[in-house]
Amino acid sequence: MKQLLIIVICLSGFYVKAQQPSSPAPLKPLQTCESNLQWMDTKPPLLPGAKVAIVEGNPKAEGHFTIRLKFPPYYKIPAHVHPVDERSTVLKGTIYIGFGEKLDTTQAIKLSAGCFYMNPAGVHHYFFTAGEETEIQVSTNGPWGLDVIEK
Repeated sequence: MKQLLIIVICLSGFYVKAQQPSSPAPLKPLQTCESNLQWMDTKPPLLPGAKVAIVEGNPKAEGHFTIRLKFPPYYKIPAHVHPVDERSTVLKGTIYIGFGEKLDTTQAIKLSAGCFYMNPAGVHHYFFTAGEETEIQVSTNGPWGLDVIEK
């Protein structure tokens, strides 16, 4: 009887383990430098002039991703929302972030190189640059997108 109990316990453990979803493939080390990035023009709803480079992952898929965005001087993104939290670091230049349903340059917060910001999913915000090229890095979870709310 004791042996039968041990066999049942062992088999039930095997069954439970077999029913668990397989774990994702392990991550591989990644190193990249700015000189290795492949910059592309952004697509609508962003206005022409901005560039994007994918550092890791896929912004349109489930899971973590990192992208870099370059904006020319005096670039504006009207009020918009994201479906997931937006986590960004200003790498070069200065950006201005404001909150609400309409871009208002008088109500924005100035963030310069080295600053980090997080906008929770669904928070209406806008973005603009001043007189210099600006680069940010967005590192968050997908799927990511941008829905313009300002008409």
